[in-house]
Amino acid sequence: MSTALFLSPHYDDVALSCGGTVADLFERGTQVVIVTIFGGEVVDDVLGDFARLKHSRWGLTDMDAVLERRQAEDAAASATLGARTRWLGFPDAIYRGDRYSADAELYGPVKPVERALARHISEEIQSLPEWRLDSVVYVPLAAGEHVDHQLVFMTGQVLASSGVPVLAYEDCPYAIHSPQGLDRRLTELAGSLGPAELVPIAATLDRRLDAIAAYATQVPVVFRFSEDFRGSVRAFANRLNGAQGPVERFWPVLPLSPPP
Repeated sequence: MSTALFLSPHYDDVALSCGGTVADLFERGTQVVIVTIFGGEVVDDVLGDFARLKHSRWGLTDMDAVLERRQAEDAAASATLGARTRWLGFPDAIYRGDRYSADAELYGPVKPVERALARHISEEIQSLPEWRLDSVVYVPLAAGEHVDHQLVFMTGQVLASSGVPVLAYEDCPYAIHSPQGLDRRLTELAGSLGPAELVPIAATLDRRLDAIAAYATQVPVVFRFSEDFRGSVRAFANRLNGAQGPVERFWPVLPLSPPP
């Protein structure tokens, strides 16, 4: 049985972005695993001011209960798509000390001190029980420039450089709400990606939408600019293929060029 590993920076990213492809691969007999990278526990005593500000905005109090709820939502969404779940222990960017202390930093360049993290993550991925030599790995394009998404994309580059087939998916809802950001990211990555590939998802789009709905705590936040998240996702999936039906778009991630 072939294996597809979908790397999700946070608990909801894969279902939001490419859940139709996950469900399609499952229906075709592929073992599919959704691996959440930045799923580490939060220690309230060591939260920085920026993390506390975020928690205040989100109305978070009991962090143990929050993590338990997020993982329960993730398990339900993954089951809807036919995927297994794996949660790694790397902490979210806002919990990594004072490295990212404002939104401008959170959606800016990865700090130089963290660039080695991509290699560590790639080693964790290749140590998973589900890892196979013929595994195909999916990573976010990092269309919204969130540093955690960028780090997982960089992980894909590391894996591609060791011969692993890696495909980058369009991060939603970033790509839905900010098409300019998507275009900017594609320009930044010119020479690092192969030609785009379209995967038809007419038969599995509803499964993707149901999986997204499983993240009940997140839908009102990530789709705060839309009154109808199902309609927004459907329209986005249909924008490229028109009358031929909804698709999800991927780009092959090319190996890193050796230093001169």
